[in-house]
Amino acid sequence: MNRKIIYKQLLSAVLWVLSISIVTAVHASNMLEDISFASIPGDKIQITLQFSETAVEPGSFTIDSPARISLDFPDTGVALKNKRQTIGIGLARSITAVSAGNRTRVVLNLTSLTNYSTSVDGNKVIVTLDEANVSVSTASLSHNAIENIDFRLGEEGEGNVVIYFNKQPENVNLKQQGNRLILDIKDTGLPGNLERRLDVTDFKTPVTFVDTFAKGKNIKMVVDTRGEFDHLGYQAGNTFVIEVKELTKAQKKAKDKAKFGYTGERLSLNFQDIEVRAVLQLIADFTGKNMVTSDTVTGSITLRLKNVPWDQALAIILKTKGLGMREEGNVMRVAPAEELAAIEKQELEAKKQIAELMPLVTETIELQFVTASTVEKLLIKSRQQALYGVRGRSGRGSRGGTSSYNTDTVNPDNPDDPKGASYFSSRGTVMSDDRTNKLIIRDTARNIEQLRKLIAEIDTPTKQVLIDARIVAASDSFEKDMGLSWNFAKKDGQGNIKDRGNLTPGTNDTVQTTAGGVDLGAPQKNLLGVTFALLNSSYLVDLEISASQTEGFSEIISSPRVVTTNGQKATIKAGDKIPYKTTSQNGTQTQFEEAVLSLDVTPLIIPGDKVNMDLNIKKDTNGGTTDDGQIIINKREVKTSVLVSNGDTVVLGGIFEHNKSRTKDSVPILGDIPVIGAAFRVNSTADDKKELLIFITPKIMNENLTVR
Repeated sequence: MNRKIIYKQLLSAVLWVLSISIVTAVHASNMLEDISFASIPGDKIQITLQFSETAVEPGSFTIDSPARISLDFPDTGVALKNKRQTIGIGLARSITAVSAGNRTRVVLNLTSLTNYSTSVDGNKVIVTLDEANVSVSTASLSHNAIENIDFRLGEEGEGNVVIYFNKQPENVNLKQQGNRLILDIKDTGLPGNLERRLDVTDFKTPVTFVDTFAKGKNIKMVVDTRGEFDHLGYQAGNTFVIEVKELTKAQKKAKDKAKFGYTGERLSLNFQDIEVRAVLQLIADFTGKNMVTSDTVTGSITLRLKNVPWDQALAIILKTKGLGMREEGNVMRVAPAEELAAIEKQELEAKKQIAELMPLVTETIELQFVTASTVEKLLIKSRQQALYGVRGRSGRGSRGGTSSYNTDTVNPDNPDDPKGASYFSSRGTVMSDDRTNKLIIRDTARNIEQLRKLIAEIDTPTKQVLIDARIVAASDSFEKDMGLSWNFAKKDGQGNIKDRGNLTPGTNDTVQTTAGGVDLGAPQKNLLGVTFALLNSSYLVDLEISASQTEGFSEIISSPRVVTTNGQKATIKAGDKIPYKTTSQNGTQTQFEEAVLSLDVTPLIIPGDKVNMDLNIKKDTNGGTTDDGQIIINKREVKTSVLVSNGDTVVLGGIFEHNKSRTKDSVPILGDIPVIGAAFRVNSTADDKKELLIFITPKIMNENLTVR
């Protein structure tokens, strides 16, 4: 009994669901009838949703895990045979359409999120997935992403640029460059709708524009400002705020004071022939600083200083008396400049002796992207410059002609400081092994540590550039000829046509010609001929009308491509060697002349994804030979230097030739007679056009040898 009740309840529930679906289908004004998909050029996938009525722009949202794009269509039902279809193209796995109530949701299941766009075309909604921009997707699974960028006006008139992340950012760097604030965000994705410029000039804050754009896996934000300002960057949870505030009068005054160079509290000094030690004591009491004055400081000075910063007054006194000052913590030491220099030299010599007694260690450093011999040459060159460059100016040479550590320009606090003239001590050595691509270094442990940091900066992959050139040579020709040809002939008694002949000297023979009479000048095109015969007569009249028109068009496209390392010259050639003979005292010799298409390029990648290229492009063709057998080479060459953005195309230049000619070939006197003269002349018209265009497109390639 209970089982029958359960069956009845299930049956009623199923009927209720079916009735709801039917009601929904009846009340929905639009129906999703078909889903199709295809792969299109540019690493894109196009999905087409076809409806029974005019389609509307859907609402959409994305989910990170699992990667999905959901499209919502209000007042729409589903009339599909299969509500779930497998796509299996690129990132797209499948698509599912679900109807609930009076709304339909279409879900795209992806392997990973990527940029997408939707457009409406009549009763179709077209969804385009851009697989090429998957690395900068709005919700990349591998790194952080920006959700929104906002600008707010603060209570005190400051401008606040607020950046919202989907999780707490880790690699955010804010710096000032002139009147701009540069924010670098590493390993973060940016939605396509946020890659834009914000014009916030109307807010009357120091901020004028906020530009945000993606650079690979990173994001760069540029905040343009006006006037004098102060800025602050701080992070709170998933939000990062850039606060830009106009300087107050007091802050501007303090800034001007900092530019002045002296920031001490102002004082006035008016003394006549006072001892220097006494004045120094007065300044020490005024500032509250500890001061140690050498016994060699003597003499007196006359001062009249009014409302002068104390540090400026001290500098004037020291400079006037040839004294020097060294500040260590809150203690100032004053002594003659020569005495301070001698003390520092003694300290430096002591540190040198300590450095020379430090034990030497031997380590190997393996390189990945640069050859070991190249790095060895750089290190040796830096040592030679440090040795000969500084010592050459001081008049001392190297000891025994060997390289040694330049001890004249090292950091006195640390002889092995990388800011010194060399990374090696006087006992250090470096060797390279190209077989294993390793450097063998023997030096102190501190120097080797600094060398590791230096080599890590050098040993980086060099970017490569794909240079795509297109050389288009197009020609357009037109020729037109018009004229007449008259011929006269006569039949003899046997019925043979007797033509005008040539009389052979010394004989009575007449050689018949094939011309057949009188030719009045038209080219023999044989396009239209008319023959007249006089009745009851042996005379024939042959009239030939010649009219011709020739049109021609040709286009030659050459596409040389070459890949080269940044800063390295690359050359590509294709063509023929044309043989020709020369005659000299040694006899006849065969020589060759090149007729090639060549591309020489040296690219240099500069910041901002731009490429500077030194280009030399040649396109030589065989122009035939002269009457004496000399080779004719048609040469076209472009040599220039251009700056192009990554992926953009530039037209280097072009050569346009336009030749027009019109000739008239006529019978003298007869050809000049009006109207009738047309039968005794030939008119020829020629119009030739030639054009050469050169297009260059540089494309920067990443470490995986794919074009960006």
